[in-house]
Amino acid sequence: MGKFFLHNQCSVLALCTMVMLCPWAMADGLADLRKTLAQLHTADSIAIDVQFRLFGRTGEAEELIDREGLINLRLEDGPKGVHIVYPENVVALLHKEELAKIADENVKNSALNAVGEFDYWEWRELMYPASQLELALERLTFLSEQEESFNGAPARLLTFSLPIEKIDKKYRKYIKKYHHRFSLWIDQNGVPLASEMTEAGSGRVFLVVGFHFQNSVSMSYQQRGSRLIGMRREVKEETHGAAMQSQRHFISTVVAVDYPAANSITK
Repeated sequence: MGKFFLHNQCSVLALCTMVMLCPWAMADGLADLRKTLAQLHTADSIAIDVQFRLFGRTGEAEELIDREGLINLRLEDGPKGVHIVYPENVVALLHKEELAKIADENVKNSALNAVGEFDYWEWRELMYPASQLELALERLTFLSEQEESFNGAPARLLTFSLPIEKIDKKYRKYIKKYHHRFSLWIDQNGVPLASEMTEAGSGRVFLVVGFHFQNSVSMSYQQRGSRLIGMRREVKEETHGAAMQSQRHFISTVVAVDYPAANSITK
């Protein structure tokens, strides 16, 4: 009995030692994330060069229209707010493509297609990912945390889901089936490293028009001083319904530059 008691004491002591030596054993990844996101709000000025590339096709199954686009621009966030800077050569290209479209409405454009898609909903994810993640956490349901490796370094993977009740109400009434997962990798300090969202669902409009969809969004992040920025964002969207198809795929890649920004724009 004495030996058994002593053995149990040694086992408990060994377990406690392992827990103390493992830095994340008692960590709360979600709490670390929330604390870190609050610290990544800053008024520090920043400039980023963005290359935005678009691929897409829409139309009836047998008459799909392809659309591709590419544009390079700069985002600056300084004392006077956010500015989107279009280089002189890009402005000239947009004008050239507009003239070409007047002459031939079927002409294929590149910059025009892309510039129409790069809007507030896109650039805010690159400039203010900490704020966007905070907003997402208010709607998401936390599922689990586990240790993982990210780019060869220790990381933590947090997994969430979005209940159908949290979908925007103007779309929610049409959706009957819905599945969502959001995965977020953070380092030991709670700094976001990357994220991936996947969703799929189906529904019906006007009782007779059925549809189904599947979307994904993946991002990588980088901390620059007391600010978090998005370094790459890839979005894939696919919808089918009533003999119509819509596929969108766009990628934003970022290069951070000094502020006030240098003259070069990402090519």
